[in-house]
Amino acid sequence: MSVKSLYELESLRGGSSLKARLKHVDDRLNWFGFLRLADHAAKFGISDVQGKIDIKTYRNLSTTPPAERKPGPAAAGVLGAGTYLRPEKFVPVFGIAGSLDDLWLSRLPDARPDAACPLELLRAPEHRIEPDDVRALLAATELRESCRLRYQSMTSAEASERVVCPHAVVKASGRYHVRAFDFSRKRFLDFSLSRVLSSDLLPDHAPVPATLDDDWHKTVDVEFEPHPRLSPTQRSMIAREYRMTAGLSVIPVRRAMLFYLLDEMRLLKAIRQQDKDLADVPVWVKNSKDIAGELVSMENES
Repeated sequence: MSVKSLYELESLRGGSSLKARLKHVDDRLNWFGFLRLADHAAKFGISDVQGKIDIKTYRNLSTTPPAERKPGPAAAGVLGAGTYLRPEKFVPVFGIAGSLDDLWLSRLPDARPDAACPLELLRAPEHRIEPDDVRALLAATELRESCRLRYQSMTSAEASERVVCPHAVVKASGRYHVRAFDFSRKRFLDFSLSRVLSSDLLPDHAPVPATLDDDWHKTVDVEFEPHPRLSPTQRSMIAREYRMTAGLSVIPVRRAMLFYLLDEMRLLKAIRQQDKDLADVPVWVKNSKDIAGELVSMENES
């Protein structure tokens, strides 16, 4: 298979699977500096022949193709023949700044205790979601239709029936939510999928356009900086860790998602009370007064 660009993969049979395998090659070279043909083939359950085709395709797409190590004594007993090495000046084929999460996702399923570099993933208790309970709700999100829910809110002692019109699925703070218009409260709200007890489509119920969700479409810039209580060298380290430029990282976030961003950064309480000492993380929000104002405004609207 001769592929001249990643865009061609979209129209090819099996193109999505090949693209995932090529991304794995990218991640391995980027983070480990080498790729073993045998590991690549075992990872995806493909033959060595198909693995060689993958690597040939990757090398054809790359401006800095990885060289195959020639037969001979293996370096440190691990880099024998069938190993492809990252060039010193390496340009990823996918052209984006990689995240270690990419490697986690591609590596962890086949991690073994006896592997050369075992990787472990801490698993916290999961929020249980039953497919039968949310199937209609998810379908309504894609079909842009209304839906009836039986929902257990943490602000109510008993479950209640809601008629909603969802338009987006979100994962934040370790949970899946749907963003939906609530017909009883006449506003857009977030509904946790794990708290949906049942759902039914209401195709004859007039939907509400997602374009009316102002908080979803409005963007707020959150300016993260190293926490002022840190020493100069510590602040320099945090700026490097969070990829800050001139000591600042500006993150645009949907206004509807602002709460979740601050919650995940463990800054929500500190921002609400405008107290830097409540932040037990090494970052702070430079425009904290503006962000606190946005939170208050949204709470007053609810």
